[in-house]
Amino acid sequence: MIVFLQKAWMKTQTLFRRQKFVRELDDEIQFHIDQQIEENVAAGMDPLRARRVAMKMFGNGTQAKEDAWGWVRLEQIVQDVRYAVRQLRKTPGFTTTAILTLALGIGANAAIFTLVNAVMMQSLPVTDPKTLVRLGDNSDCCVNSGANEDGDISLFATETYELLRKNVPEFEELAAMEAGFAWRPVTVRRDRSNETAQSVMGEYVSGNYFRTFGLRPEAGRLLTDDDDKKGAPFTAVMSYEHWKSRYNSDPSIVGSTFWINTKAVTVAGIAPAGFYGDRLLSTPPDFYLPIESMTALMNEVYVHDPAVNWLYLIGRVKPGTDRAALQQKIGGMVRNEVATTRSYADEKAKKFLDKIHVPLTAGGASSTLRTCNCCWEFPGWCC
Repeated sequence: MIVFLQKAWMKTQTLFRRQKFVRELDDEIQFHIDQQIEENVAAGMDPLRARRVAMKMFGNGTQAKEDAWGWVRLEQIVQDVRYAVRQLRKTPGFTTTAILTLALGIGANAAIFTLVNAVMMQSLPVTDPKTLVRLGDNSDCCVNSGANEDGDISLFATETYELLRKNVPEFEELAAMEAGFAWRPVTVRRDRSNETAQSVMGEYVSGNYFRTFGLRPEAGRLLTDDDDKKGAPFTAVMSYEHWKSRYNSDPSIVGSTFWINTKAVTVAGIAPAGFYGDRLLSTPPDFYLPIESMTALMNEVYVHDPAVNWLYLIGRVKPGTDRAALQQKIGGMVRNEVATTRSYADEKAKKFLDKIHVPLTAGGASSTLRTCNCCWEFPGWCC
């Protein structure tokens, strides 16, 4: 270690005393050449041939000096910078254009960061996010069935959600939302308008979805439990961003009819500004629709199939709740529920029942991961 430090110190000194170093190196090289010439002459060569042989034996003196110097790359960089400065001074027009281009690029990146920071890194308008708990700790998606071999449950059937919502009083609210909506856009067109049908993001959520987050509408009203009942009129909530960008914040949107997948749906209200959904996606929901309307609007039969898991769950825990005990309770209830489904009917699948557990993770503000908003996006859920 000491030898290495000594060598490093000597090498650093040469950087600031190059002229002296070069003179000493030239003297050293010349000494060795002279010595070789003397040996060649003593061997019977004439002086001129003795010198040529000595120079040939020694090799490229310039390369040897560069190798010994060790700072050639640094010198080349300095030379390149000087050359670039000279060229820029010769062409002021090009220089101005280059500087402006760089300034615009840096400014654009700064603007993008500001947007990302505002959208992804600051708190969304969610009431008391620290009390929100997500049921599960992975991003399983999107419509799954069959036995879960590792027992780590993060995706739930509608029947399981309803069981937990009715029988776990430790939650002030327990909401459900479609796991794979990003892969299932809806076709939308406003009634009595000349606009063409458009493909947009639509997420199916429980009637208490907005209430669980403690949100207030920007206009009109948000979804309620009555909207999420079988036979209820089709309703939807439009996102603030879609309302603003597509319809210029037209107040007549509230209460108007939209054709969603060929079905007439009434827009009940507008979600609050700054709310981009329950997870971070490049394509957040444009419309929020009740879970019970999915069968008719999407022509899906699995909505109430107890063996098909397709929902993420998030709840607001009551103050003073023992979360470890709550996790054990939920795990036991889910285990008993799924044991009655066809997914665990055969003997092989039943072996996995004992592994079933439902981790409770931060669904809102997290002490360990605060770089995203409510509530999750693969690979982790956070806020």
